[in-house]
Amino acid sequence: MRLSDWFSGRRLSPRDRLVKALQQARDGDPEDGVETIAESFAEALAELRALSEPVDIGWLRLAARLAYRAGEMTAAADFVQQALDRGEEAPGWHLLGRIRIWLKRPDAAAAFQRAASLEPQTFVVPFRVKRDHFARLAEAALADIPETFQSQMLNTMIVVDDLPDLDAVREGEDPDLLGVYEGATVLEHGLPERIVLYQRNHENIAADQAELAQEVRETMRHEIGHHFGMAEDELPY
Repeated sequence: MRLSDWFSGRRLSPRDRLVKALQQARDGDPEDGVETIAESFAEALAELRALSEPVDIGWLRLAARLAYRAGEMTAAADFVQQALDRGEEAPGWHLLGRIRIWLKRPDAAAAFQRAASLEPQTFVVPFRVKRDHFARLAEAALADIPETFQSQMLNTMIVVDDLPDLDAVREGEDPDLLGVYEGATVLEHGLPERIVLYQRNHENIAADQAELAQEVRETMRHEIGHHFGMAEDELPY
């Protein structure tokens, strides 16, 4: 898009965004392609399938990520596996591992291990723990929040789930979301209020106990900030 078009108020149409995203994927940046799409991932995937474009490795990589963001996990697994068959790369293996977690497949670990072996500076072999262990990490993270704030959270539940709700993903939720605050802010006195932490997504980015605990602390801090209606840079703790 020309700069003059941007300042005159013109924006890329959904089709133009898709064409740009496909080119980014073919240039080796499928994640940037997803950022270009930004929303309506199911519609973008349908449009991609309808394009008169060759199904090359870039097409497959973009399709895999759009299907994942659209909550079409079986299709996402198929697309990414086809892409890896044509040329393996660490981000694709890591994506396949995450997809297999959603599909409850036991070979998810092998995909994560392959990603970590190809790019150990970027990807880790997930550190898996039992639910009660993760719950204790969440309790410890909450205990680190100053008492001044904890005393105003008596009606707030801390909940641990494996993954976000698939229907929510299909409506636009990020499948890799670490946590979410549900309810009004403390200023609005809304009920019920819940902070939900997603265990598998935390484990996917943590290599050991220390990293997992740190990720949980950061998510807890961020979501409690939402409870108090604060942005990340406004948190006093």
